[in-house]
Amino acid sequence: MEKAWYFAAGAAVGFVLGTRFGRQTYEKMRDQSLEAWHNPTVQEKVGGATETVKEKAPKVQQKVGALAQKITHHGADGTDTSVTTAPTTGVPLEEAPGPAPAAPAPAVTEPTPPTGGKHTSSPN
Repeated sequence: MEKAWYFAAGAAVGFVLGTRFGRQTYEKMRDQSLEAWHNPTVQEKVGGATETVKEKAPKVQQKVGALAQKITHHGADGTDTSVTTAPTTGVPLEEAPGPAPAAPAPAVTEPTPPTGGKHTSSPN
């Protein structure tokens, strides 16, 4: 039992010191990163990169679209896959069995109010 107390005390001291030094290290790194981010040279490079991306985006979009179109019409081995097949059977999707029919929903019936007697609930 005594070892458990020593372990708990050591863990508590380690946690407090680790938290304190960890927080100081975190704040130091945060301050350095903010200082670097607000550096005019860094902001100039960020602006240049943003402009480059804006200029190149339409060309990249066209190339990706053309590549996607090509991939959807030809398999990896060069065969034409324009007739899509079921994933496991190799049967064209038009001939593949559909999902199992859903079970019919149970009938919902409205409860009927009791007949006769006094109505005892009060209005809200």
